[in-house]
Amino acid sequence: MLLLGNYQHTLDDKNRIRLPAKFREKLGNEYILMPGTDGCISLYSADAEELFIKAVTELGEFSAYNAETIRSLSEMAATVEADSQGRFMLPSELLELAHIDKDVRIIGVMNRVEIWSEERYIIRRKKKEETPEAYNQLYMKLDEALHKQ
Repeated sequence: MLLLGNYQHTLDDKNRIRLPAKFREKLGNEYILMPGTDGCISLYSADAEELFIKAVTELGEFSAYNAETIRSLSEMAATVEADSQGRFMLPSELLELAHIDKDVRIIGVMNRVEIWSEERYIIRRKKKEETPEAYNQLYMKLDEALHKQ
């Protein structure tokens, strides 16, 4: 599953959003929401549940550090299901963590979707260097990762 692109959206009065149709076609109507990196909300298909269980098993839950890592991610996570209109509610704890008030940016990040406050999204984009050389560096990192396998 490859999720690509970015879309602007606005929360409704009940803190609901609708994923773009291209994403819904690939992800279905049930999602796992988790705190993401850099202050966004990460959204995965409900099918990713096995991936998380495998990660927890491999990480090992019996060290205090690992247990706290798993606990921290789990206690802020939620499973949600889209209604017949394709809308779902974002939990207030995740909205607060991501500093989302109204305007959001929904971006496809290969195997997941990230939901950003529009303000944080703009700040992140301004920090990036978007030049051919910068993209060459990104592709070099991808190539290295592919050849390690």
